[in-house]
Amino acid sequence: MRQRVVIAIALAADPKLLIADEPTTALDVTIQAQILELMKEIQKNSQTSIIFITHDLGVVANIADRVAVMYAGQIVEYGTVNDIFYNPKHPYTWGLLGSMPDLDNDTDELLRTIPGSPPDLTNPPKGDAFAARNEYAMAIDYEQEPPMFQVSETHFAKTWLLHPDAPKIPLPDAVAKRIEGYLAKEAQEND
Repeated sequence: MRQRVVIAIALAADPKLLIADEPTTALDVTIQAQILELMKEIQKNSQTSIIFITHDLGVVANIADRVAVMYAGQIVEYGTVNDIFYNPKHPYTWGLLGSMPDLDNDTDELLRTIPGSPPDLTNPPKGDAFAARNEYAMAIDYEQEPPMFQVSETHFAKTWLLHPDAPKIPLPDAVAKRIEGYLAKEAQEND
């Protein structure tokens, strides 16, 4: 109920932009779905843009048009929902997607985690902030922060793995399986 009241107060001034920081955190699934539906209606009916800040990738897939994946205070990958969920390029995005529980398959597979801890931002590391946690890190990752590489017209990622001279790394198995699952589910829904 509090979320609805806060949303109503925020909309009283008829804003063109609404910033929603974790609006569905700590809500049960039913209330979360109601809040998400309300946000979609607001966006559609009032043509309000919404910046939706969340750590819940399931919510992101449900509500977003475009996604910015952040790590250590920086955008490390940006694109459409399809770019991020079907063609992820940054190792942190791979880690996030690989660590999501697979509720569609009855499996005993353990949840994956991203090794290590986030960096101390009061004393940021040299180079790529994700390097120490990145199993695909190269020497340059520890020396230089990568630029934002353009993957497509709508998709960008900040990783040295996209440099033309970098080794070609295949998607981790967990992420490839996740994408296969998304595609299979989509095909099933379209039948």
